[in-house]
Amino acid sequence: MTVTLLLLVGGFLIYKVFFVSSAISVDNRNTENNTASYKVLESQNIIVGKDIDQGYYDIKSLDSEAEFFGNKMHKNAVLHAKPSYINENFSIKGKIEFKSSEFEKVVKKNEKIIMKDPGHYVVGTEIPAGNYLLSKTTDKIRVFVDIKDETQTESLQTIQWETDEKVKKPIVLELKRGST
Repeated sequence: MTVTLLLLVGGFLIYKVFFVSSAISVDNRNTENNTASYKVLESQNIIVGKDIDQGYYDIKSLDSEAEFFGNKMHKNAVLHAKPSYINENFSIKGKIEFKSSEFEKVVKKNEKIIMKDPGHYVVGTEIPAGNYLLSKTTDKIRVFVDIKDETQTESLQTIQWETDEKVKKPIVLELKRGST
């Protein structure tokens, strides 16, 4: 009986470490398969798999002191679909809500894409593929765009505009299906 129990527990742990940990990918990036769970945490170091589950999170600042990955967040600001991988380690400051992401297509209105929250989006499923004109409507915001290939390992194009930086002309972005 004890040996059977040890084999079951051992088998479960092997499954959890080797099979579930590799389950997070663009292929299964959807609301039904998202393994993330809900938590509210305050200033601490976080280890994925110990403090929060692996998965895609919408990360929301619940106070004006919040920082995530060293970036200050305004109260109620949300970062959409941040992937968190097993054994990943990062720090937060302030009070932050970790909520399982729901994946919906962005809204298109008058030929413009309206993105409710900054974050991680997949071209072809959440954002339509095509050419886009990226411009800055105010100097009061920071813009960071990093377009990655389908494997999410190689940056194809990166654009960064700092707060108060004057942007003279828009940039044309070609977004191909599968990039993020």
